[in-house]
Amino acid sequence: MLLYDWNKIFETAQGSPLVVFIIFKMLVTKAVPENKYDRIYKFSNTNFSGKSFLVHPDLLLHYSYKYSYREIAQYLALAAMRPYVDYITAGETTLDVLLCEVSPEFYEDNSLLYIDKGKIHFLYEEATQEIIH
Repeated sequence: MLLYDWNKIFETAQGSPLVVFIIFKMLVTKAVPENKYDRIYKFSNTNFSGKSFLVHPDLLLHYSYKYSYREIAQYLALAAMRPYVDYITAGETTLDVLLCEVSPEFYEDNSLLYIDKGKIHFLYEEATQEIIH
């Protein structure tokens, strides 16, 4: 599980999906910069922990080559809107459409997400290791 602060990631990345992905990858792999010229060097001293969560960030990272940086950034942004307390109490990994703070046009063409019965589902949040492999 990854706990992250979406607002801090977005502000640090200045809205760039590529930089969002670089920060995400750094957090999931717990990477440490090799030297001051490493592209993660400027992010390594920033604390990105928060109340947003991903249950299976490793799966998203592993299969990230299949998706655009924009789709991954949207996935992280929408996942950040989910109430963490719902996951703790009921294991809920979906986002109710009514709680979504952006219009459907923002995410409707994202292949990492789908809507069913008024809830936004996250492809790799509901996946198990057996299903993916």
